[in-house]
Amino acid sequence: TIGAAGEIAALLRSRGALFFDEIVSGTRRLVTDVEQGLRELIAGGWVASDGFQGLREIAGGSRSRERHRRRAPRGGNYLRGGMFAGGGPPGRWSLVRAPEHDPNLADEYEDEVAEATAHALLARYGVVFRDLAVRESFTIPWRYVLRALRRLEARGVIRGGRFVIGVAGEQYALPDAVTLLRDVRRKPHDGTRITVSAVDPVNLTGVLLPGDRVPAQRGRTVTFVDGLPETAPAPVAVGD
Repeated sequence: TIGAAGEIAALLRSRGALFFDEIVSGTRRLVTDVEQGLRELIAGGWVASDGFQGLREIAGGSRSRERHRRRAPRGGNYLRGGMFAGGGPPGRWSLVRAPEHDPNLADEYEDEVAEATAHALLARYGVVFRDLAVRESFTIPWRYVLRALRRLEARGVIRGGRFVIGVAGEQYALPDAVTLLRDVRRKPHDGTRITVSAVDPVNLTGVLLPGDRVPAQRGRTVTFVDGLPETAPAPVAVGD
C-alpha cells in the first residue's frame, strides 16, 4: 500500500499549502496516519508549517497533541461531501524540495509521490495513459508516474495493455475497469442519457472524445448518450 507520507506529499504538491483538516479530507486517511505521515515528512525535511505550534504538536509529542487526540475521533469523522469534521494542529503545511545532499532520500520521495499520483489517476479514470495524465495539475513529470505504473503492473495490482484505440504510448488500467470496458462493449446501445457537470473529470470532450470541447466551467453541463457526448459524430473504439 502507499504510505501516508507519499499521499500527503502528492496532495501538497498538487494543491499547495493546506491545513491539517484539509490534508485528512484530501487523503481520506485516519488522523493518526496523517500525523505519522507528516512526522516522516518533517524528519526528511520535505514539509514545513507556517506556525511553530503545529510543528511542535506533530513532531514533538507535546501534551497539547495528546489533548487533541482525546478530542478528535480516531476513525475519521467526516461530513457529507468527504470533508473532515475534526480539528487538528494549527497552521498550514506546505511541501519543500527533498534535500539535495541526500539522493537516496530524494529518490525515495520521488517514488512515493509518483506512486501516489499513479493511484490518484487510476482512481479517477480507471485507465491511465500519457495524453490523459498531462491534463492534470500534477507537477511530477510523467516519466516518474510511468515508472510507478510499471511497478504496480509487476506487482499484479494493475494491468497493462491497449485499452483505448487511437491513443499512443503505454496504457494501464485497474482490473475492474478492464472488466467494465468489456461489458460496455458488449452492451447494446439503448439511448441511455447521463448529464454531468462540465467540471467533472469525465468531461473529455474535444480532448479524447469526439465533438467540440465543452469548457470545464461551473454552471455548464455535458450530456452523454450511450457513453458518448450528445453531439459526437462517431464512437471511440475500445479494445480488450
